[in-house]
Amino acid sequence: MTDWDSLSFIVPPHTRGFGVGGPLPVKSYLDRLVDYARAAEDIGVTGAFVYDFPVAMDPWLATVDVLACSTALEPIVAVRPHQEAPESVARRVADLAYRFGRPTHVNVVAGATRSSRASGDQGDEKAAKVAARARLAEFAGLLRADLDRREGDSRALVVTPSSSTPGVVPADAVLMMARPRETLAADIARVRSEQGVERVFLLVGLVVRPTDEAAWTVAAESYRPDRRQVVAGQLFVSQVVSSEHTASYALVERGEVHDERLWYGAPARGIDAPKLVGAPEPVRRWLRSCADLGVTDVIVDLAPDPAEYAHFGDVL
Repeated sequence: MTDWDSLSFIVPPHTRGFGVGGPLPVKSYLDRLVDYARAAEDIGVTGAFVYDFPVAMDPWLATVDVLACSTALEPIVAVRPHQEAPESVARRVADLAYRFGRPTHVNVVAGATRSSRASGDQGDEKAAKVAARARLAEFAGLLRADLDRREGDSRALVVTPSSSTPGVVPADAVLMMARPRETLAADIARVRSEQGVERVFLLVGLVVRPTDEAAWTVAAESYRPDRRQVVAGQLFVSQVVSSEHTASYALVERGEVHDERLWYGAPARGIDAPKLVGAPEPVRRWLRSCADLGVTDVIVDLAPDPAEYAHFGDVL
């Protein structure tokens, strides 16, 4: 059992790494997906975040794979407004709920990098961000209204990432990357005041072992410098326009460790979420302190191996 409104994980991609490497053989991809799904379900995870980025499989196809390999997971699908119509998204959500008997939710995103945003948002950066935010707000409002017309007993959530760009996006929940708790408290208060939401999803990685020393050793071994990931991270950061990612990268520049155990040292800096590293009890206390600040839901960042989830149950 968990005290959180929901626990989610990041769905592994069909490529060899997150954002790097070529596609796996289909059977290998599906076998890996099943392994991750079962390991996550074993610790009470019910949400499955399906991301969209340039080398990813189409997120709706990945969503069908998640639903087909699990009897409990509820996907949360990344949707970019300039690529979809609200009516089409609402229809897919309703049809998937009918077909699989459980909700599929929507994560409405503007796109983290310049290349992932609409072609009209490539000019003046400030104006482009305001335009993207306005498009996001309009899309989310139309989507919510259409979902409400179509849905039966199970209500799909509309989630959107936190942003420092002004503009209210009518969503049911806001997603934030983990950050030092003083900053997190201020950002949650701002988002609740501006957006009027109660639910706040926190995206964080976990490296947990019986002792702090063992956890830091595993973190160093599991996330060794990898040239491809470093280059991918640098390329990603050079294109970033998302305020969530920009803020995270600024913290990377200030140091690898914040708040005693929030680690920004993984090689794919700027892509990976920061990771809580330590023994179960201090990691659990750190997370519970975030609940006191207003976090309601937790998303566990993609682990390097599905066996890692067995270490997470006691802290969640």
